[in-house]
Amino acid sequence: MRSPNKQMLGATRQALGVTPSSSLWHARLGHPSAQVVQQVTSRHKLPVSGVLNNLACNACQQGKCHQLPYTHSSTISSSPMDLVFSDVWGPAPTSVGRHTFYVSFIDDHTKFVWIYLLCHKSDVFKCFQEFQQLVEHQFGKKIRSIQTDWGGEY
Repeated sequence: MRSPNKQMLGATRQALGVTPSSSLWHARLGHPSAQVVQQVTSRHKLPVSGVLNNLACNACQQGKCHQLPYTHSSTISSSPMDLVFSDVWGPAPTSVGRHTFYVSFIDDHTKFVWIYLLCHKSDVFKCFQEFQQLVEHQFGKKIRSIQTDWGGEY
């Protein structure tokens, strides 16, 4: 038994009034970009309903995630410096002073934020040591724990 050819399938679909949407072709073809879907459907004269635009479906968005979202936390620190969040951002457009990175420190209890501008990403640990000295002197207590995104800067 022979399998039906593309022209026959296309004619049958159109006769039944079923024309696959661009998002259906996007899913059938393995979630490629809109440009690829357009090229495949036009090259093979496949019927398409709707406009081909940004085909960012739920599966595509999940596929681009590097980790699952964090669960909502209801815990609150009882005093300053119990928990400090830190993140490094960059490279950014070079600022006055030739800074291309910054590191932030956020106290969970007070929500106070410290931002340090950095010229090099390798300066993060030295900057953390300066921050640690500053807040331990300012609050009279040691940082109990620090939470990062495991970026490897520390």
